[in-house]
Amino acid sequence: MLAKKLALLLALSVAAVPMLQGCAAVTDDDGDDEHEDEPVGETSDELRSAVSCKERTDVAYNRGVKTTINVINIGGKPTSKTTGHAFLKMQAAAHAAGVQLSLTSGFRTNSEQAYLYKCYLTKRCNRGNLAARPGYSNHQNGAALDLSTSTWLTRNAGKFGFVRTVSKEAWHYEYRGKDPGGPCSRGTTTTTTGSNDADTSTPNGNDNDNDTSSSQPTEQAPAAGGITWVAPSPDSTLKNGFTVKARANKAGVVKIVYSQGTFDFGTSTNVKDDFALTYTFQYLGDKTLTARGYDASNKLLAEDHVDFTLLP
Repeated sequence: MLAKKLALLLALSVAAVPMLQGCAAVTDDDGDDEHEDEPVGETSDELRSAVSCKERTDVAYNRGVKTTINVINIGGKPTSKTTGHAFLKMQAAAHAAGVQLSLTSGFRTNSEQAYLYKCYLTKRCNRGNLAARPGYSNHQNGAALDLSTSTWLTRNAGKFGFVRTVSKEAWHYEYRGKDPGGPCSRGTTTTTTGSNDADTSTPNGNDNDNDTSSSQPTEQAPAAGGITWVAPSPDSTLKNGFTVKARANKAGVVKIVYSQGTFDFGTSTNVKDDFALTYTFQYLGDKTLTARGYDASNKLLAEDHVDFTLLP
């Protein structure tokens, strides 16, 4: 009986060795790295997030140095325009693969980071989670996003320029690359650079999933002016359930595709009524819609955007 017990203990000890080796392979982060609880896998907007291109310039910090970035809202959350556009492309690919990819946290102001850091020091709020010093979080330079986790994200994030940089946070990704273009491409584009985090190793050991050398190619949209928005009018405030209308000023347009972000929510061929389309949005707030006009051969002839606020 004693021999059997000793044999059982030995077998359990041997089986535990690979588990210990697997844990040891994950390196610890610097003290300045944040450690937050995993965000809940939900989104505050449509399956493909709504976008507000009401762009603003905000104070940002990179390694403690003050700078400025262009900020937009995606799914109601602020992001840098560059990182936001990259996320939308990745979210569209995830959706096509049947995966819901949610953005739970993006750009943070210095006051927001100071609050989290104070919570870490006092342990009186935010569960006392570890947080970077104000000015030293990559949520402040526009590169970092917290995302809903999935196997798809782990395997594919690198293809879109996103790198996981904090070993303890499977949801924390940072974008390294140029603005790939998107619904808010009406001004200059920028590039995200650098990192405040020490751990930049590949978490899954697959180099093919972390190719950040180039951005995805995008189709060049025609210059604005070929479409006039009838409803909503620019910067208007409307109640939900209204009829979207956009008048084509270019000859040959036979249909208009309406979208918000990367989500096409409807197509109209009603030329006589300014391509009218009635649609009820799921979520409210500031939004940017895009109208794209196509000819009979499906060639893109005209494109324009409109910002508005949606009420119940």
